[in-house]
Amino acid sequence: MKLLLFCLLLVSFFSCKKLDKKNPIEFTIQAHIPYSGEPISGVKYTIVEYRSKKFSKKLSDIEYTDFKLEGVTNANGWANISFFPKKRSDYQYIINFDYSGIQFESYSGSYSLINAPDYDVMTRRDQRDYTIRALPKMNINYKLENVNCSGASDSMRIILRNVDEDYYVNINNEAWSPYAIGCYSNTHQIEQGLAGRYVYKIQIKRNGSITEYIDTILIAPGVNDNLFIEY
Repeated sequence: MKLLLFCLLLVSFFSCKKLDKKNPIEFTIQAHIPYSGEPISGVKYTIVEYRSKKFSKKLSDIEYTDFKLEGVTNANGWANISFFPKKRSDYQYIINFDYSGIQFESYSGSYSLINAPDYDVMTRRDQRDYTIRALPKMNINYKLENVNCSGASDSMRIILRNVDEDYYVNINNEAWSPYAIGCYSNTHQIEQGLAGRYVYKIQIKRNGSITEYIDTILIAPGVNDNLFIEY
C-alpha cells in the first residue's frame, strides 16, 4: 500500500513538471516611435508562472513557481519570445513590463508612453503581440484661421486628432467641433504637446458652398513645430 501511494505521488509530481511542447507560448514585442518607426531598445519584460493554491477556495489565492523568463527589446526595438508552458492547465503566466531603462535610437528628449501596459495575463491558446508606442514631447505652435474670410456668414467645423496618440480612432466616426463663425482666428502655443501625425477633417461653408476635405500635418522635433490650419 505504501509503495502504491509513493508511486502515485511520484507520477503526480512528474506530471506537474511536464511541458506542453506541442503548444508553445509565442509572441513578439515591438517598441518604437510610430510616425517614424524609430526603434526603442531596453523595454524589459519579465514572465512569471503561478497557479491557485492547493485546497484554497479563494480564486485570489495564488502561489508563484520559480519559473522566470526575462529579456529586453533589442537595438531594432524587437523581442521575440517563445517558451513551453506546463501541461497542466492550472498553471498560468503573467508578463510584467519595465520602461525605466528604455533607449531611443536617436531621440534624446522627454516623451510620453502611449497606453503602454504595466502587466498582462497571458493565455495559452491566444497569445497576443505587444506594441509599445512612445511620442516625443515638444512645444507646438497652433493656428486655426479663416484666411479667406468673406464675411460673417462664413462657418467652419473641424475634427482634429493625433492618430499616433489616438491610434484606435477612425476620424470619420468622430464628432465635429462646434461651428466657428465669421473671420475666425485662434492662435496659441501648446506647451509639451505630443509629436505625431495630426489628421484633420474640415468642413467650410462660404458664399453658399460647402467644402470638405481631410489632410495630415506631421509634428516632430527637428522637423516641424507648426500646426497651422488655414482655410
